[in-house]
Amino acid sequence: MRDFARDDSAWADFLISKAALILASVVLFAALFNLIASFKGFETREKLDFLALDFKTAVDEVGSSNSQAETQQGFQEKFQSGSQDEFRESSYCFSEQEIFRDLPFAGDIKVRISGEYVCLEAESGERSFRAVKPFAFRVLPLNESILHEKLSEEFGAPGNEETPLTVDYSEIRAFLQKLGAEEEVLNPDENISLKKEFIYMKDEEGVSAFGCVLVYQ
Repeated sequence: MRDFARDDSAWADFLISKAALILASVVLFAALFNLIASFKGFETREKLDFLALDFKTAVDEVGSSNSQAETQQGFQEKFQSGSQDEFRESSYCFSEQEIFRDLPFAGDIKVRISGEYVCLEAESGERSFRAVKPFAFRVLPLNESILHEKLSEEFGAPGNEETPLTVDYSEIRAFLQKLGAEEEVLNPDENISLKKEFIYMKDEEGVSAFGCVLVYQ
């Protein structure tokens, strides 16, 4: 033991070995920490993506009501009197979803809606998370009163069954696309109304209608 203590090279080798072991441990723990953080980040992204998909599905289910009568040309459909009562109406609240409460930033999620997609955004630490899902049906981020008011301002008629629009469908579609391009930020802690609304139009062939889903609070 005394010979070992007097051997400077042996002490150097011993200290180097210890230092190498400590360094290897630090690298291993750092790698393990990054692996766990990456896994949690992936899991969080998956949950946020699923939440966006869940909301999209709820909107699409409302939009699919009466879809068997709709055509691919602008979702137009022919209606008989009283058929407006067949629309679907529902609601959705993000904070009531279990997966929403499981997210580390549940209280800081920003919900943005447009006529084409739902976008969920949040930040946790230095990481940003984002999930976007496109809607399968025409969506407008406003309620029925505002919709018919804007139609009246643009075309001189509210577009309901009693007072249908008398302009070309292409003009109506372009106007609705413009309305849908405007994003709305929704509160994830409050109920979001989902309602299928029909816009009526009249031409030489009679009265027809096409549906859209209104998403609003």
